[in-house]
Amino acid sequence: MLRRTALALVLCATACAPEELPAGENPAEALRQVEQAAEPLDTPTERNAIRFLEQATFGPRLAQGVSPRPIDSVDQVMAEGISKSITAQLSATRSTFDGTNDSKGLDSQFFVNAVTGKDQLRQRVAFALSQILVVSPNGIANIASTPESEPKVAMAGYLNLLSTNAFGNFRTLLEAVTKSPAMGNYLDMVDNRAFDKDGNPKEPNENYAREMLQLFTLGLHKLNEDGTVQLDAEGLPIPVYTEAQVQAFSRALSGWTFAAATGCPSIGRTNPPNYTEPMIGCNVNHLSTSQTLLRGVVTTEGGGTTAHLKQALDNVFADPNLPPFICKQLIQHLVTSNPSPAYVSRVVAVFKNNGSGVRGDLSAVVRKILEDDEARGPQPSQALYATYGHLRSPALFITSMVRWLDATLDTSADKDPGKKLNAWSSSLGQDVPRPPSVFSYYPPNAPAPGGNGLLGPEFAILDTATATARANFVNDLLFSNSTANAGILIDLSKLPADATGLVAWLGRYWLHGSMSSSLQSAVTNAFTNPRAGSTLRRQKLAIYLTSLSPEYQIQR
Repeated sequence: MLRRTALALVLCATACAPEELPAGENPAEALRQVEQAAEPLDTPTERNAIRFLEQATFGPRLAQGVSPRPIDSVDQVMAEGISKSITAQLSATRSTFDGTNDSKGLDSQFFVNAVTGKDQLRQRVAFALSQILVVSPNGIANIASTPESEPKVAMAGYLNLLSTNAFGNFRTLLEAVTKSPAMGNYLDMVDNRAFDKDGNPKEPNENYAREMLQLFTLGLHKLNEDGTVQLDAEGLPIPVYTEAQVQAFSRALSGWTFAAATGCPSIGRTNPPNYTEPMIGCNVNHLSTSQTLLRGVVTTEGGGTTAHLKQALDNVFADPNLPPFICKQLIQHLVTSNPSPAYVSRVVAVFKNNGSGVRGDLSAVVRKILEDDEARGPQPSQALYATYGHLRSPALFITSMVRWLDATLDTSADKDPGKKLNAWSSSLGQDVPRPPSVFSYYPPNAPAPGGNGLLGPEFAILDTATATARANFVNDLLFSNSTANAGILIDLSKLPADATGLVAWLGRYWLHGSMSSSLQSAVTNAFTNPRAGSTLRRQKLAIYLTSLSPEYQIQR
C-alpha cells in the first residue's frame, strides 16, 4: 500500500512550515509592507535573480567566467535586471524538435534542449502549455508501411507548435491546437464526421469539444476574475457549460480531416493520416446547421467548417472564464501552486488587455507572472510563506540539478544523455513527452496531502516508489558510472573543497540564502565525518543531502 500522504507530509514538514511572524503582526499588513518594499526590477539582488531563474528556466546557473554572460545566468540577470532579462528571453533562438528517423528520441531532445537551450523561458512556457493542452503519442499508430514513425512525427510537430505560439496570442494557439493532426488523432477531432458512408446523418464525436471546454480553456465551474469559484444561492459551484453546449460545439467542429494532396474525401470517407500539416475542413462531412454555443451565441445557419470553427473558438476565447482558468495554471507551473486571488486577478487583467487593447497576449501574461511582486524578492513574504511554492516536478528537479552543477552533455552519436535524463524522470513519475492521460502527469487541482485545502499538483505523483526514485536519481547522478557513460559529465572541481565553504555555496545558490541552521548542521556533520571518504566524495555527499532536503524539494 502506498503511503503517499504520510510521505508527502514528511517531505513537506520543514519546507511547508510557516516562519513565525513577530508578536501581534497582522499578515495582511506584513504583505502590504513587503509589496511596498519590493525590489526594483532593474536591480535585483542575487537571491531575487536566482528565484527568477527558478521560475523562468529549467534551472539557474552561473556564468562561470563565460563572456558574454549567458542570458540565463544569475550574473547576467543581476547585471541586466528582470525586465530586460525577460525581453532577451522572448527573442532568444527557439529550440526545435526533429521528428525524422535520423534524430534521437523526443524524450532525449526535450532534456537536451531543457539543459542547453538558450530559449529557457520559451521552453518553460511551452512545457506548461503541454500540460494544459495535452497530447500524448499514446494511441497514435505507427504505420508499418511508411518509413517514418508517425507518433514521433506527430509529437514533434505538436511540441514545435506549442513553442512557436508560447509567446503569441492564446486565440491563435487555440486554433493551431484545434487543427493539429496530433490533437486530432488524440481526441478524435480528425475525421469527426456528421455523416456515415451512406450519407446518413450521425452525431459527431464529443471528445475534443468536451476536453477543449473542460481542460483546455474554461474548466468545469464558473470562476471569478481572481480564480475563485462562483457559487449559487445554495453554495454549490455553478457549471460553466451544459451537456447540450458540448454537443453544439462537437457539431460546429465537425468535418475536419487529415490534409491530402487530393483535398477532401467524399461524404462519410476519410483521408489517410498526415501528421506534417494542419487538418483541413471538409464541408461535405460537416453539420452546417446553426448551433447555440456559450452565452446564447448562435453559429451561422448553413455555415461551413472554417466559418463554424472560427465562431466556436471566438466564442470560447471571449468567455470570462478563460483568463482566470489559464492564468492560474500558468502561475502554478511557473511560480507557486497556491497563488493569492489578488495575484491571479492582476495577471488576468493583463490577459484581458495587454495595455494596447489586445486580449490573450501570452508574452504580456508571462511577463506579468514573473514581474509581479508576489513572485519577486529574495524570499516569499512572511504573510504568504506557509502556502507558497511548489514541489519540484521530476523534470524540473532533474534539470535544475544538472544545470546548477554546470554539467556538459555529450550528444555524439554513441551517447544519449537526454535519454538517460528522461529515464530518471520516468522513474520519478514524469515520462516526457508522454503524459499518461488528457489530465497530464498530474491534475492542476490535486490537493496537497494534509494541506487543509491547499493545492499540490506535483504531490499527485509522489509516493513511496517515486520518493525513493528521487534519492536513487541523485545517487546515480553523483556516484554512478552510468552518468558519464551516457554522456552526462559533471566536474565538481569548481566547488569549494571545505565544509564551511561548500555549505555556504549551497545555501547561497541552491537555496538563495534560505538554508536553515538545522540543514547547515546536518550537511556540515556529514561532510566532516571521518568515514565520509575523499574530498570529492564529501562534496557529493553534501550535494546529495541538500538536494533531497525538504528545503530544496519545495521550490520557493
